[in-house]
Amino acid sequence: MPSIQELLDSGDIAAALAAAAEDHFDRTRRLRADLLAETDYTQLPDTAMSDAKKAEWAVYRQALRDLPQTYSSATSFAEIIFPTKPS
Repeated sequence: MPSIQELLDSGDIAAALAAAAEDHFDRTRRLRADLLAETDYTQLPDTAMSDAKKAEWAVYRQALRDLPQTYSSATSFAEIIFPTKPS
């Protein structure tokens, strides 16, 4: 598959835009998956945290899952605002 720059150089602007969009969605999915994996422990029944704190983490994790729908019209990775982790 040609790079975005190669597509631009060839004059195929539509393909370059499509590739760029796919690239930022892939990057978002990878980061989201990493953030979800690193917070899996917060939802385990034997985690030593209060129910209120678990609920905060559950809201954060749901916001991560909702990113594709929330930013479905984003045209770059910079437009996607990831939720803030609970403290």
